[in-house]
Amino acid sequence: MSGFAAIVRFDGQPVDPAALERMTGAMAYRAEDGIRHLHTAPMGMGHCAFRTTPEAAEAVQPLRDADGRLAIVMDGWLANPDELRAELLAKGAPPRWPSDAELVLQAYRVWGEDCVDRIEGEYACVIHDAALARVFCAKDHAGMRPLFHHWDGRRLLVASDVAAVLAAQDFAQRLNEDRMAQYLASDFQTLDETVWAGVMRLPLASCMTVDASGPKVRQYWSLSSGERIRYRRDEDYFAHYREVLMDCVRRASRSQLPIACEVSGGHDSSAIFALARRLKEAGQLQAPDALGFTYRGIPGTISDEIAYARDVGRFLGVPIHEAEPTLPDISWFINQISRDRDIPLFPNGQSASAQMALIRTHGCRVVLDGEGGDEFVGASDHFIHAALRDGQWGLLARELRIKARKHGARHAAQRLFRFGLRQFLPAPLNTLVRAWRGYQPASQHGTLEGRDWLAPAVHDRLASRQETLWREDTIWRMRDPWRRRLWRELNDPFFEVMRDNGARLSAHLGVELRSPMYTRRFIAFIAAMPPTLTIREGEGKYIHLKALEHDLPRSVLDRRDKCDFGFTFEHQLQRLAPLFQQTIPDAAPAEIDAEGLARLYLKFLNDGSYKWELWNLFGWFHLRQQA
Repeated sequence: MSGFAAIVRFDGQPVDPAALERMTGAMAYRAEDGIRHLHTAPMGMGHCAFRTTPEAAEAVQPLRDADGRLAIVMDGWLANPDELRAELLAKGAPPRWPSDAELVLQAYRVWGEDCVDRIEGEYACVIHDAALARVFCAKDHAGMRPLFHHWDGRRLLVASDVAAVLAAQDFAQRLNEDRMAQYLASDFQTLDETVWAGVMRLPLASCMTVDASGPKVRQYWSLSSGERIRYRRDEDYFAHYREVLMDCVRRASRSQLPIACEVSGGHDSSAIFALARRLKEAGQLQAPDALGFTYRGIPGTISDEIAYARDVGRFLGVPIHEAEPTLPDISWFINQISRDRDIPLFPNGQSASAQMALIRTHGCRVVLDGEGGDEFVGASDHFIHAALRDGQWGLLARELRIKARKHGARHAAQRLFRFGLRQFLPAPLNTLVRAWRGYQPASQHGTLEGRDWLAPAVHDRLASRQETLWREDTIWRMRDPWRRRLWRELNDPFFEVMRDNGARLSAHLGVELRSPMYTRRFIAFIAAMPPTLTIREGEGKYIHLKALEHDLPRSVLDRRDKCDFGFTFEHQLQRLAPLFQQTIPDAAPAEIDAEGLARLYLKFLNDGSYKWELWNLFGWFHLRQQA
């Protein structure tokens, strides 16, 4: 993945070239194809190039338009370059080069800020408009590419990495205690904060305009409305689903080199690889080839799914290249915290390092993953409202009986009311019900209750802020429960962190990660289809498995278990006993309850629980020490 940096002054002072070079220098790992800078009086831009499309080399960045009014730096790729090019030609604005950055630059010239309504893909960009003395920043609909910024009232800093923003070195740097408390509690609450005060993240589906009056952020896309897709036969939904997903894979395959596909042996990554191979066979793949890669877990454990990956290879008649998981020393993560000036990468993601190295030895720069399947077509109780609305009484009764057998009749009845009957209440009455129930002290990923390693003051501050965010929440007002559920999934602050971490890790490993199931077209299709198609017999992904039943081996189609690479956490945490049992208690940080921390680590040793919480505690402490 490429990286970019920009400094723009609004006080008439010149940009410091050394500061810009420090910013790009902090992202040198992104610059396999070189670093270039552009300087004008009020603005400086830098680009760390990692080219993954055949057009990228034709218009190197930073890129200016013909009259020098506009300049752009961008990381990412477009899913609709042909359509966008056709629209520009129709507007009498032919692009000078076919590169994605040139298309975005010309789109801004023609449509201004509204260009984001016509751009699809995974991208983040910064455009300087000299004529208007303005900066325009944008981020894709799902937040797949990072963009961080700092505004001090006179000058704007923007970069792909937190470390690059901090590398300017000319503003006070202190930790954001509220965000640090969120990491400490493993309770992620906001989309736009980072661990550094004043260094902000541009949220997904957002753009930002900055002039002398400061930044203005707006959301340009959501799932609040849209058409519904309705067919008479389920088979028509299956065919449509496969067509959409195949087209998303085709668009994501654009590369001058063979693409790599992660093939874990699960439903989603296996499907992406299978469709890439079908495209290759049909001569429609936008890359020379599609290769499959996997890495092994521990034989005989829940992490071991190599047999499924091998079945995929045999079924498709191609090899799946295998690598061992990477388990670095804990010092690797401590050094990474110091280098990236951010929380540590997660061990289960870092364990793919050997696989990524193997991918590079086969000449690939682009990797397609299967992220999104669990999130968008996994089992969800939101099917209940749709079943009631559409009169699918047999399906509803069958699935509720399954719930009652598994969890009890009371649980099934509660689900029927919460996800079914209550959704039909008029909006004013639903507002009254929500107000009557009041704030429940819980986040999407758990409750603050039981987090006894937090000092009371931290617990109270987080709980108070959580209640404020609950009262300010507007997503719950979306009338369609299914779209509301998908939009919450996209706007989950924890997954925003995961997406940023994934982008940063893949850049460090020398590849560009692309997620076909996170493309806007795929998400829009899922939002428009009946949610009842996601579940049968208590299991999710019904439409996915039926649509791909001729593309995957029976072993994968019938698979119902999930791989877990939790052993990568355990490998590190078992070696961190001195940190949790002595170093942190001896340091006596005001945010920690020492006795609660001791109980937390003991629970981990006894049953392997609380791995994520302990890992965040490790990162919190070392980042605090290095700040």
